Amino acid sequence: MPKQKIGYIEKINQEKNPGINERFRYLESNYTRRIGPRSDTVHSKIFYRSLDYEEVESNTRIMKKNPRLILVTEPFFVDDELRERVTNWVKWANQADPKDLDPWHGLINSKED
Repeated sequence: MPKQKIGYIEKINQEKNPGINERFRYLESNYTRRIGPRSDTVHSKIFYRSLDYEEVESNTRIMKKNPRLILVTEPFFVDDELRERVTNWVKWANQADPKDLDPWHGLINSKED
């Protein structure tokens, strides 16, 4: 059985990164779980700090129970089904109109008009 990996959808700030055309990027990596007397953490090279195992597991359950929900900027454990769903969403989101992704898109600036 292959080792499960950890995944993350990064939201790219295009104002700070004008050379990058994508708005979202999917990252995936191996991880190491460390169980101690007071903690249960996950370590991966794509994160600067250790993550709480239960939080990552909870994010994974949320996405698996809700097939129409994709968590952005939250880590989750990846299997083949979830990997396919997430990569398809990232492809769609990078081509979609920003209004389709964010219900508040344009509302802040529209008050100034």
